[in-house]
This record gives sequence, structure tokens and C-alpha cells, in this order.
Amino acid sequence: MNFQQIENNIYKNCCPLCGANSISPQGRLDYVGRTKFSSREIELMHLPELWNCDVCLSGFVQHTVDEETAKMLYSTGQAGERWSTVPFEQNKTRNVIDTMSVIFRDKGNVLDVGCNTGELLDFAQSFGCRTWGVEYSAASRAILADKGHGAYSSFEDASGGYDVIAAFDLVEHLYDVPTFLKNCREKLAENGKLVILTGNIGSLSAQLARAHWWYAQYPEHIIFPSRKYFSEYSGMKIQKWVSTYASKGYQNPINKAVWGMLKGMLRGRIYTGLPSLGPDHVLVVLNK
Repeated sequence: MNFQQIENNIYKNCCPLCGANSISPQGRLDYVGRTKFSSREIELMHLPELWNCDVCLSGFVQHTVDEETAKMLYSTGQAGERWSTVPFEQNKTRNVIDTMSVIFRDKGNVLDVGCNTGELLDFAQSFGCRTWGVEYSAASRAILADKGHGAYSSFEDASGGYDVIAAFDLVEHLYDVPTFLKNCREKLAENGKLVILTGNIGSLSAQLARAHWWYAQYPEHIIFPSRKYFSEYSGMKIQKWVSTYASKGYQNPINKAVWGMLKGMLRGRIYTGLPSLGPDHVLVVLNK
């Protein structure tokens, strides 16, 4: 198998979210050398590290791939092969489904940024919403069009006036979260909502696992905003903070999760945050 060797030398001297200079290393991440970036096989040249911001309490990766290379890898990959194409209501947890059902009942204009093959948009469309998606992958955009969704290759191309902008499993990929949040606010209609699903760096499992946290072990996952960041730096108001999981498959009873962690430790394994000791993701609903 041929691997494309990729330079990953982007290193930051301050927090890429709040700009604070008070940052601290948490340790080397577990992926190194040959790995996958989305669906593309690559080989990284440097060891990535997880760092934390001591001011906004967010996490971020040092030694990342540069943004233009990342866009190339996304656009030439087959995202549908890597990420779930299971229907939204079958894949997500009950509290996420219930929250989105209430939001979509208003039958507004919905834009999903980083929408893969449109599972969330299918769900919104079933409520009568008008739907558009943003996706780098040309193959995924073709699937969106076949389903009757509007499709953009970049967020900049999307017009505006959306009642809901969704960003599920997206912000952890972004190189400039502050600008993304600002642009979302500008593209939202009055009283519009930005809904974000991402890993929660403040969860118990993430805090215990630190640099071994499973959610940080993807070269395309480079930033992990905290609740403090969304509350104090997003420019919008938190309407809901729903602790949840990436999908139903990660949800386990607490006794099973504790027993699984203890068994792994007895066998000398490093705890990666799986099985998770409670919700390790968050659904954030931000109001303009």
C-alpha cells in the first residue's frame, strides 16, 4: 500500500481559540507515522502533542498538517467510507434526537456544515425544513444533490439567512474556530441557532485519559473547545448544553464502563477514555 508522506509542522505559541499565551503540554498523542487522515492513507513526519489552554480550558494539537494540505486530503477522499452513513435517528442518542426534533419543527432554513452524505439534512427534511449542506468531498456533494439537498463546496459560498446552522463533528477539524463562529453568526437569521456536536474536553473520561483520549487520536481532530470558551468567547449565548455521546454505540451503563476500565488497567493498558465513564460529547445550542 502506498502512503503519502505529509509534513505536520504547524506549531502554535498561544491558544488558537482565545489567544492566551498561558498554554501547557499534556503529552504525546498515540498516533504516529502511518495513519489515516479522514479516508486518505498518510504518513506523518512529526510526533503530534496535545496541549491545553490554562485560560479558556480548551485543548489543541501541536504538530498539525497545514490547512491547505488538509483541504486537499478532505476533497480527494471518500468521507462516506470513513464516517457513518446510518440514518440520523438510528445513529444519534435519544437526547440529541429529541433536541434536534424540537428545533426542526419550526420548518426553517437549515445549513449543515461538514455534512458528509447528508444524514442530519435527511432528518431535517423529514420535518419540512429547507436544506443545504457544505462538504469538501465531491463524491459526498453528488449524493447530497441526489437526495434533494442544496450543496456547497465551501462555507463561504453559502448565502445566509439560515434559521439553523448545524456543525456536527466539525469544529474539532477547524483551523480558525473564532472566525467560523463569527461567520456563522453573520449567516444566521435573527434569533437563529448554531448547533454544535463535538467531543467534550472537560468530560471525566477526557480528563482521565489526557493525551490518550480516543477522540484526539485522529490527525484531522486538532481543536477541542471547552464550555468556558463557548460561554465567554463565542459571541453567542448558550441556550442548551446537552451532555451526550458521539453516537449510540458509545453509550454504556456506568457499571459496564467502570468494569471495562478496571479490566484494561489490570491488563496494563492505558485508559483511552473508552469505555467512557459517562457522556464524553456535548451538543451545544447557541443563540444569535
